[in-house]
Parts: sequence; C-alpha cells; structure tokens
Amino acid sequence: MGTLSHVLHTGARPIGVHEFADALRAISPPRFPTAGKNIGRRVGLAVSGGVDSMALVYLCTQLRKYDREFKIADNPISGFRSIVIDHRLRDGSAAEAKAVSAAVRDLGMVSDVYEIAYRKSGVVLGPHEHPRDLPNIESVARRLRYQKLGLMCGYRRYASLLLAHHEDDQYETVLMRLLQGHGVRGLRGMRPVSDIPECERIHGAHQSGYVDDKKQTKSFYNDAVSRAQYQELRSTMESSIDRRVLEEELRDSILDGLDHDFEQLYQMSRVVPLQPPNIEIEDGGIMIYRPLLEFSKDRLIATCEANKVPWWEDSTNQDQTLTMRNAVRHMCKNYTLPVALQKPSILALSRRCERQAQALEAEASRLLAQTTIHFIEPNIGTASVQFPVYTLSRFPRDLSSPSRRRARLIRQREVAGLLIKKILALVTPEHHTTPLANLQNTISHLFPALSNTRHKRSETEPPKAFVIAGVHFVPVEPSSPSATDVPSRRSRASPSWYLSRTPYPSNQPVPRYRTPYWSARGNWEGYTEISNIWSPRKHWELWDGRFWVRIRHHLPYRVILQPFDRMHAKAFRESLTPEDQARLALLLKRFAPGKTRYTLPALYFEEDLDLNNVRVRPFYPLSPLIMQGHKALKDESIKPGDPISDHPRTLEVSKLRLVALPSLGIQIPKLDDWLEYEIRYRCIDRHTTKTAGSFHRGSLVSPRSPAAKLMRGRRVLGSRRRSTLDTKVRKRRD
Repeated sequence: MGTLSHVLHTGARPIGVHEFADALRAISPPRFPTAGKNIGRRVGLAVSGGVDSMALVYLCTQLRKYDREFKIADNPISGFRSIVIDHRLRDGSAAEAKAVSAAVRDLGMVSDVYEIAYRKSGVVLGPHEHPRDLPNIESVARRLRYQKLGLMCGYRRYASLLLAHHEDDQYETVLMRLLQGHGVRGLRGMRPVSDIPECERIHGAHQSGYVDDKKQTKSFYNDAVSRAQYQELRSTMESSIDRRVLEEELRDSILDGLDHDFEQLYQMSRVVPLQPPNIEIEDGGIMIYRPLLEFSKDRLIATCEANKVPWWEDSTNQDQTLTMRNAVRHMCKNYTLPVALQKPSILALSRRCERQAQALEAEASRLLAQTTIHFIEPNIGTASVQFPVYTLSRFPRDLSSPSRRRARLIRQREVAGLLIKKILALVTPEHHTTPLANLQNTISHLFPALSNTRHKRSETEPPKAFVIAGVHFVPVEPSSPSATDVPSRRSRASPSWYLSRTPYPSNQPVPRYRTPYWSARGNWEGYTEISNIWSPRKHWELWDGRFWVRIRHHLPYRVILQPFDRMHAKAFRESLTPEDQARLALLLKRFAPGKTRYTLPALYFEEDLDLNNVRVRPFYPLSPLIMQGHKALKDESIKPGDPISDHPRTLEVSKLRLVALPSLGIQIPKLDDWLEYEIRYRCIDRHTTKTAGSFHRGSLVSPRSPAAKLMRGRRVLGSRRRSTLDTKVRKRRD
C-alpha cells in the first residue's frame, strides 16, 4: 500500500468533482428515452486497488454529495457498489483484495470481493499447473474478469459499470496498436462507452435484459404518459377532426343500420393464420463507461494524495517481461522516445483517427438512409435488403490525379464496408463483427461500381449468391421484395438480397443445448409421481448466436435444442393436428423456403416418449451398474446391465423425437403439460432499423394472398365511402 507518491508531481492538481461530473455526463446520454421519470438505479465500479480505481471510488462518493439527482444514462444514481476481483495470480492477492474492499467501505461505498475460479470457468490446466504459467494469461484473466463483472452486474440488474482507465492507459493502448499495425479505427484507442466485452452469452449482461425489466413490477424505464402529455395529445387529435364530416358519418351509419360491406371487411369463417407469432427482440445490457480517459495519472495521484485515499501497487506491473503492456510501459518510462511516439503526439493521433472514423460513420449512415430494408423476420432470422446504387464520385481534380482517384475509391469502399457490417449484424450468428479487410469481395459483389481490377464484375453479369460471416446472400428480383419466391436472375439493376443464416455444414457439429435432467435427479428411487415436479426456471441460453431460449420442464428425459432436421420432419408433421399441419406447411413455404427452414431452432426429446402414458427407464438417469447395493435393485425384474434398465451415455440422433418449432409456435399436442419454453431474438441495432428506409417488422404480404386481397378491398371501399361523403358535403354547402 502507498499513500505517498515516489515522485513529486508539482504540476498536477486534484480532479474536482465538477470536472468529473462533466466528464461522466458527456459520455452517458440516455439509451432509452422515456416519457416519465425513471426510478433510481445502482451503478457498479470495477476496483483493482490501484491509484486510478481508488481515485474513481473517491470521486463517485463525492458525486453523490455534489448532485443527488445525477443521471447515468436513463436513471438517477441511487448508489454505487464496488466489485473487487481477485485473480489469485500472486501470493497475498486474497488479503490485498480484502484490504482494498475495506478501504472502499471506509470511503462510504458498498464493496464485494469475488475470486476467479479458473478450472470451473473452463480453463484447461494440468494437475499441478498454476494459471500464471499459462502463455496467454493476460487474455484469459481479462476474459474471466469481464465475465465475472457481467454476471454480478446482471444478477443485481445494473445497467452501468464504471472503469478507471485513464489518459496514460490510452497512450499505451494506442502505442501498442500502432506497433501491431492497426488502422484508423484501431488507433482511436479505448472507447469512452461500449458494450461490456466477453459476455456475449450472458443474458442480462450483453445487449439483453430490457424485455425482462419491462415485465418487472418496478421497471427501471417508465413509459407511462403523464397527464399533461395525455391532455396535449387529446387536444391535438380533437383539433384535427372535421366536425361536419363526423356528423355526416354518424348520420349515415344510423340510417344504414348495418355496414353494407360487413362480409367483405370482417372475417366470417375461421382461416389458418398466415403470420408466425410475434417473438420479442432483446435489448439493453450493461454499458461500460470510462470517465477518466481525459485525466492523466498524475492528476489521479494528486487526487488521492490530497484526500488521503490509500492505494495499492501491483508488483506484476513492474515485470516488463510478463505482458506487452508492461514492456511498453517500461519503454516509455525509462527511455526517451522520438517526439512522434511520445504521449502528446500519440494522443493527438488518436483524436485525428477518431474524427476520421466519425466522418466515415456519418457517411455510412447517410448511405444507410438510402438503403431499403423490406422486412426483418425475427422468427426465422432472415431479412430482405435493397442496397442503393453507390458509384464512385467524380470530381474534376480527380481526372488529373490517379492517386487522388485511388484514395477516393478506397474511402468509398470503406464506407460501403461499414454499411455492410450494419446489415450483417441483423442476421449473422457470429458474436464479433467481421473486419473490413475480410469484406473486400463482398463490397465488390454488392457495389460493382466500386470494384477494383481484381474483383471487377461485368455489367451484364447477373449477381450471384455468396456467403459471408455466416450469412447467405441470395439475389432477388426487385419487383418481388417478399423474397420468398424463387430468386430471379433477370433483373440487372439494384437487386434486393435475401439474407438468411448459412446452412450448417455436414462435417461440423450443429449448435446444441441440452437441458439438465429433471429437478429430482438426486432421487435414487428413479422417476416417480412424487418426483414429478417442475424443474427450476433456468437461465437464458444463447442458441446459435441468434435466439435466446429458456426451458422449464418436468420430463423424465432431457430436452435437446438443435436445428430443425429433415430426418425428423415427417414424424413431427404426422404427430400434429390437421390444423397445425396446414399451418406448418404455410409458414415454412412463406417464411422459411428451401434450406432456410433447416436453420430454425427445434426442441427434441432425448428419446421417444408418449405423453399420454409417460414411462421411463428405471432409475433414470442413474445407471443400475453403479447401484449394486441399493435396496431398489432387489426387484428381480430389474437387473444391472439389462439394456431395458440401463441408459445410453451418448446422444443418439436417430432416437430423438422432434416436439416443437418454438419460433413458429408449432408443437405436438399436450406438450404444454410437460414443458414450457420462451424464445426471443437477439438484439437488433435500433439505429440501423430507424435510419434505413421502408423498415417493416414482419414479412411483406404477397400480392396474391388473402390478406392482401382483404387490404385492397378495404382501401377500395374506404375510397368509395370517402368520395360519397365528399359529394354529400359539397351538396350541403351548395
């Protein structure tokens, strides 16, 4: 522990609470603007015990005194909570973590200590191997640290987590990336605000949790309309009503008695639903904020010294051979670098790269506004998109300078690549975005006018289907934006593209999730009526990077979630009611044509099971082979090793029984008595859907469908009634 600096910092001054408040307010605007006033919410702090995190703790405690109504994102701060992570990589780390937590509590903040369990987290270690001996220990420790932070914040329903990275950390980060050859986007350095990393599969941490919060009795987001807003809305609507037209409509309806178009406008007979059930789309998650990026380490030290705040120095940070960051820190501290590599120059470079990246993002957003998203089907995980015609800009000065024209081509290809990344994020199963370097062929496919000589495509050559980032792009005739018909090759101008998940390769394992055994798995008497109780509600699982699924059951076998398989389609169809059979055929034909249907999530029983007469293998899931002395084996009808009483240890795909397609709402009869499931589509960027043109959540209606005919009939009848009403009004005026 150190309370005094080893170096005199005569030029540094402590950070004022008003400076800290301004820095935090600038990077934490509202994420979900609401009409009402939101309730307070706690905020998490990641604390290591270093001078930076202890200064952050002190500034946060002072912020509560400075402004009790201070907001981070959408909610006023109701308090802070410190989270101390013990990596257990050096002797005495546990005692130090407890001391840090005690010091934080002395400053008036609640604090918790959590240890990293490497083996339980899936890290492969030898019998006597220590985690610090791993060659990639820095990346492993970072991943497990963020996952622990995400789990704890998600459990406590925190939406914000503050980190103490400062200006000197930013300098080291940009310098390391410069040495590694990063481009403009990488040289921006650490972002002041971002989604929590390494937590893509943790529900409530990464871009999820908003839907559950809205269902709580006390939601953190108040969408209720206030009385004043209600009165204003009512006045606006009343002012837009033409009283004379309203009186004529009321008089006509009284005289007519009944609507003459009743049978045409209202459904008189039961029909099979043409739309799949609406599934919810996730949003929310934990955002990390770095409010100290504009403050140097000298000022953080001055803040702790001026307020007698203790801090701890990590001895591993002094070992320049341990990590690359330590080596860069040692080099910057002990050697005089060229002016171009010193802190002011590198930070200026970072700011220039930030401005350039923002300009490219703004241009990509303008291009996105010209893009048409015909539909997004969250039930299927598909979309139909029509990209704009984007040609190379030509200016007179470019004609005389090939290098300038080349630079403009590179810039416009980068803008097109940013647009493609935004569209890919709607469908891709991958957690991380595809680098621009891997999108060069895709840019040439979608924007042939920007093709270079290596990827040039003939103007008369029709576009071809291709695959990128787990997404299958199929060209569709522009006149048929529904994208469910057979793609046409005849169109040459700006085709629409049907985006779907790439079919699963036969030589690779399919995404699969197995639920645990039923809740009474510890009962050695096996599955009985007494043990026939519902399993506890499990956590949400991210399946195939696209669907969040949660399953609860009281079945004697495990439930398997994996893709819809052609092998089990016939038996599943025959087990449905006639109405569901017809509905399944319509839904698959309209919304999941071809191989797209075999990327849908499906629920299977581990073995065939008759829900009308549930009988299970004795002692399931425990094997009689390991229960030789158990009293239940005295039953002579059950013998160890008998294939009837013993249980297979490996999953046999041929024995699975398909019981439900959850995203389509199709399931076998009586399944609700034994199994409950919830399914949601993962988060879709709201900026993309709001900026793009013609966004329509749900499939476009085919021009020949009954629903389309009904809509056309309503429009025709409505226009006739309006014309008749206008004629009557004109006659009265005359």
